[in-house]
Amino acid sequence: MEKVNYIVQLNAAFELFNNDNRIKQGHITLYLAFFQKWNREFFKGTITINREWIMEKAKFKSKTTYHNYLKDLNDWGYLCYYPSYHPAQGSKVQMSIFFDSDGQKLANSVPEPGQNLVPYYKHKTLEA
Repeated sequence: MEKVNYIVQLNAAFELFNNDNRIKQGHITLYLAFFQKWNREFFKGTITINREWIMEKAKFKSKTTYHNYLKDLNDWGYLCYYPSYHPAQGSKVQMSIFFDSDGQKLANSVPEPGQNLVPYYKHKTLEA
C-alpha cells in the first residue's frame, strides 16, 4: 500500500476533472463517493463496495446511471472496477493514485480524451 495524502490526491483529481471535457457532474459525485469510502478504509489498495451505499452518497437513484458513470470512470483510468456477480460478496474498486510518494503528480495518469470510434457495422456505405 502506498501512502496517500488526502489533500494532494483530491486536488490532483479535481485538476484532472477540470482538464477532462468528458467529465460530467455525475462522474464527480460518484468519484467522491468512492473517495469517501476509500478514505474511511485508510486508503487501502482495494476496497470492497456496497452499491446501495455508494449510490446513496453519490445521490443516484438509478442503477443504470450508476453503472454508466462507473464504466466511464473505469474506462478513463480514474479507478479500476472489479465486479462481483455473487450476491453476498461486494465488488472491488482500486482507486488510481495521481501522485508519487514525494507528492509529485504522475504524468499521464489518466489518458487524454480521444476520438470516439464507430463500430464498422454502423458505417454507412453508398452503393453506386
